[in-house]
Amino acid sequence: MKSSWNINEALACLKSEKRVSILKLLLESEKGLYFNEIAEKLSIIPSTLEYHLKNLVKHKLISHSDKVYLKNAYSQVIWNIYLNLLKLNPIIPYLNTHNIPFNDPALLLRFMVSNPILVPDLVSMLDAMKNIIKPKISKFRIAGSFNLELEEKLMRFNSFDTRMEELEIISTYENYQKLLSYNSFEYFFSFTKMENIKLFLVKECNFYIGIGEDLDEIFGILFLPDISNEIDFHKALFFRGKKNTNWLSETFESLKKEAKRITLTEGLIKNKGLFSKYLDELNRK
Repeated sequence: MKSSWNINEALACLKSEKRVSILKLLLESEKGLYFNEIAEKLSIIPSTLEYHLKNLVKHKLISHSDKVYLKNAYSQVIWNIYLNLLKLNPIIPYLNTHNIPFNDPALLLRFMVSNPILVPDLVSMLDAMKNIIKPKISKFRIAGSFNLELEEKLMRFNSFDTRMEELEIISTYENYQKLLSYNSFEYFFSFTKMENIKLFLVKECNFYIGIGEDLDEIFGILFLPDISNEIDFHKALFFRGKKNTNWLSETFESLKKEAKRITLTEGLIKNKGLFSKYLDELNRK
């Protein structure tokens, strides 16, 4: 049976500016308002107001008791969702052409309130990172697919020389093999000491998360797959502050729990063939 408490229908009800103004007015009123009071405050003719009030009551967005129209708990919940959706307006064109590979509804809600900023290109992203981090990052965590050639070109071009005290990487067998066959393989391990690098192997990870933190600041980067399911490395979503990056950190840690740990040694770094065989064995387990 279809539920009468449909959030999608409630949000669709708020596509009307008049209904938005009515709901906002009632949310600001402690005891509610009579029909004539609403009409006077918003300068809406009675027939139009009656139509919009019926719609708001139908979708449970307001209550009607003893001729008084009142807010309710559901009003505030939907209003908060509505306001957070408005904040996403600048990135809607980007979201329309990309997929979000997270199926957890709670995670999607947290994404919605995390104030993502669309970064139009990788150079802008590196500039944003350099503007908020010091010469040394206490920890940098990466999960997902690599675009090695593009990443190296941009980091070398932008003189990205930040040191990292800890580096954690979660990726797939295919991506680690690409890394091993890459000419500048060692470059990607040059930002921190080997003993402070932790690598993890997962079966699938069709996105790219980067989380950088030091004592004073934390930022997050998210590259999403486009509608063809290929990761778009030309545009990214940028997040700043602990509150806005907590959901990224939890996504990373959840992925890590399902991953296999790669025991990195100096011998593996120096011998790509040995590293490749080690990955083969670990992937088969």
